[in-house]
Amino acid sequence: MAQATPTDKENSQHYFSPQPQGPSQPVEFEVTLRGLTFPLVSDRGVFSHGEVDKGSRLLAETMQLPVQGQILDLGCGWGVLGLVAAKLAPEAHITLIDVNQRAASWAEENLRRNKATNAEIICGDAPVALGEREFEAIVCNPPVRAGKHQVLRLVEDAARRLGKGGALWLVVRTDKGAKSLGRDISPWFTQVETVAKQGGYRVLRCTK
Repeated sequence: MAQATPTDKENSQHYFSPQPQGPSQPVEFEVTLRGLTFPLVSDRGVFSHGEVDKGSRLLAETMQLPVQGQILDLGCGWGVLGLVAAKLAPEAHITLIDVNQRAASWAEENLRRNKATNAEIICGDAPVALGEREFEAIVCNPPVRAGKHQVLRLVEDAARRLGKGGALWLVVRTDKGAKSLGRDISPWFTQVETVAKQGGYRVLRCTK
């Protein structure tokens, strides 16, 4: 297995594809988030190969989660946000979901490596695969490159899965429509507010 290098940021296969066609090339690396160090592995054909992208890092450092209940990592990739959630809220149950089969596989491996026994992986299209499940909190670095329609579809579905007082935490690049996205999704929430800005990204907290 190769060691991590800052390469392959633009994969030939779209990371939102259910079955990436490119060859597998796993890389191992470590990251420190919220004062915790995580041994990790990622792969080609999966978003942010070999490193934690700036948006996910900002969201991981910003998100405030309930200590108990159900938490969802929506579009988990290789699982960094769900893994951080599992460590921050050990008495909660964390569900990670991604449509990309390769991503889901490595997310499961990362949970195993970090002994995150309070978490599970689901591979599939979230609005369908999650059925009628509900959550106290949802975290998401949405697949902006999949198109605005897909992002809005996922956010609308997330909104209906939150109970009163629940929160969806989103991170979006400012120059990729973070402000307009906040306006577009506001009818589905009681409040949408920007709670962090750094490095060209904004974290939105959307509460029911």
